[in-house]
Amino acid sequence: MAVTPDEMRYVPAEIETVINLGQRSCTSGMMIEIALRLDLAYLLETAPFQEYFRAIATNNYSFDQMFAKSIRLESQFHILMEILEEGVIGVNELGEIFACSHHAEEITRVSGSLVMGKRGEQVFPYIGFSKCLREKSRVKAQVKKINGINVSVEVVPVLRQDACVGAFAILQRFNDVEMRQGELRKQLLHKGHYAKYGFTDIIGDSQAIVRAKDILKRMAASESPVLLIGETGTGKELFAHALHQASRRKKEPFVAINVAAFPENLLESELFGYEDGAFTGAKKGGRPGLLEFAHKGTLFLDEVEGMSPMLQVKLLRVLQEREIMRVGGSHIISIDVRIVAATNESLEQKVEEGSFRRDLYYRLNTLPIMIPPLADRDQDMFLLIDHFKEELGSGFELTEPVRTFLKEYPWPGNIRELRNVVEYFIYTGHARITMEDLPPTVLKSGQFKLRPVMAAKGSPKEDSYSDTFWFVLEQLYEASQEGIYLGREKLLTKAKERYLPMSQQEVRNILADMAEKGFAKVSRGRGGSRLTLQGRQLWENHS
Repeated sequence: MAVTPDEMRYVPAEIETVINLGQRSCTSGMMIEIALRLDLAYLLETAPFQEYFRAIATNNYSFDQMFAKSIRLESQFHILMEILEEGVIGVNELGEIFACSHHAEEITRVSGSLVMGKRGEQVFPYIGFSKCLREKSRVKAQVKKINGINVSVEVVPVLRQDACVGAFAILQRFNDVEMRQGELRKQLLHKGHYAKYGFTDIIGDSQAIVRAKDILKRMAASESPVLLIGETGTGKELFAHALHQASRRKKEPFVAINVAAFPENLLESELFGYEDGAFTGAKKGGRPGLLEFAHKGTLFLDEVEGMSPMLQVKLLRVLQEREIMRVGGSHIISIDVRIVAATNESLEQKVEEGSFRRDLYYRLNTLPIMIPPLADRDQDMFLLIDHFKEELGSGFELTEPVRTFLKEYPWPGNIRELRNVVEYFIYTGHARITMEDLPPTVLKSGQFKLRPVMAAKGSPKEDSYSDTFWFVLEQLYEASQEGIYLGREKLLTKAKERYLPMSQQEVRNILADMAEKGFAKVSRGRGGSRLTLQGRQLWENHS
C-alpha cells in the first residue's frame, strides 16, 4: 500500500493499492493520522520516519517533544510493571486488557500476549473489573483460589477528572508476602538478635557438663519447645544460644528477652507488638513485636516463671496455633517460632500454687534439661578461671590454699559469681593470690558454709536424728560419690527395697530439714538433691 500527496511518479509500479491525498503539505500531524488509521503506529519509530521528522523539525517541534515523552512514559510503565513483585493486570475504560505483567502471567498461568484487547472479566472472571469501573472505587483485597494457590486480589480504579479511564488489578501470592515479611523483619532487627555462641563456647569437660551438652545437641534437631532448668548464673542463655546454632534455624533470628525485667503491660507490647494508636505514647505506625522479629527463628524467654497469667494464655495460643495479634490490632499474623524457656525456680510448685498454668507448663516442658551448677562440675572451675583470666588479660596464679578453698566453696552465684571473683583478683594487683586476697563476701560465706557441723561421732546432736534421716543421708552420700542427683521418687524406691516405710511427705520434710541445716542442697522439680560438704562430713563422722 502506498499513500501519496499527488506524487504518483514516486509510487513503485508493483504496488497495487494507492491512496492519493491530493496536493498538500506532509505535516507530522498528517503522518501520525495516516499511521493511526492504518494501525501502523509502530512505523513512526522506524529510521526513515525519524529522519523525515528531523528534516521538518521547525514545523514539528511540539510533536517531537510530545512523542518522545509518550515513548519515555510507556517505557517506564513497562519497566515498573516488570520490577513490581506483585502481579499487575490493566484494563481501559471499556474493560479491555492492555497490560499484563510477567508476575501476573506466572500467577494466573495466562499468556499476556494472547489476552490483549479482550474483556478482563471474560479472561479473569474472579477479578472485579466491572464493579471497579462502574462504581469508580477500589475493590478491597479478597482471597481467591487461583490454580490451587491462595492469592490476594485487589482492583484499583484510574480516575481523571471524575471519569474512570481504566483499572489495575494487583495480585499477591500469600507465600510471596510471607517471604517478603520475613526479609523485612530481618532488616528491622536490632543488632544482637542472633545467636553469638555455640557448644564450643561452653567451657568444661566434667561428666555433668558433657552430658548436658550431648542431650541438648540431640534436642537441637527437634522443633519442640525446650525448658532449661538451672540455678542463677549457670549459663542458661549460653545454652540457648548454642541450641539455636545447632538447629535447622541457625541462619534465622535468635531473639532473647528476660521476662522478669518487664512489667506486664510493657511485656505484652514487647512480645506481640502494637498497632498505631494502641495506647498513649505508642510509636506512630505501630511496631512489630519480638515474636514477629523471631519469625522462622528462636525466641528465648528467660525467667519465664515471672510471666503474668494473662500473658501465659497468649503464649499458650502462640505455641498451639502459631498465631499472634498485635496490641490494638484486629487481624491475625501467622508466625513460625521455636520457644526456648529458662527458669531457676520450680515450675511444678508454681503450678500447684496456681500461679503458673498447667497446660502451658506441659507445653514448655516438652524437652526439659537440667543445667548443672558449678559446684557439681569438678575441675571445670579452674578451666573457667583460666578462660576468664585470658579474657580479662591477666596472669595471676592461685596458691594451693586458695585452690582448696575454691573447690570446697558452694558457689551460690555459679559461673557469674566465679567471673566476679576472677575480676576481683585482678584488681588486687597481686601476681600470687593468697587467702587474704579473697573477696570479703566470698570469704565470709565460705567460712560459714565450711565450718564443722558437729563435735564428734556419737554426740547428742547426732543421736537426735531419726533412722529415716540417716537413710536419706546415706543415699545422698552414695549418689554424690557417683556424681549424680537423687530425687524424691528414687529415694522412695530405695526405701521400699529396704522395707523401710516412708511417705513422699516424709521424704520432702527430711530434705527440707537437711537444706535448712546446710546438709543438702535441694533443687525444685526434677532437679534432684545433693549433699553439701557439711552433709558429707556428717555422714562420714556417723559411719
